[in-house]
Amino acid sequence: MKSDFHDLLKRAVAGCQQSIQELLQMYAPLIDGHSYLRGKFDEDLRQYVIVHIVKNLNKFKIDL
Repeated sequence: MKSDFHDLLKRAVAGCQQSIQELLQMYAPLIDGHSYLRGKFDEDLRQYVIVHIVKNLNKFKIDL
């Protein structure tokens, strides 16, 4: 199981779009939980968080 996640993360960091989508789906509840502004869910904030995750994935250091 751990190696499955490790492989998924490696592919996402390498830019594999399908792996990035899987990772975002896996963490959707966490992303949604951090997408509230003044007590209300904010879709723009959610998209902002997703864009920054995707934009910065390549900076993630992972043991290859």
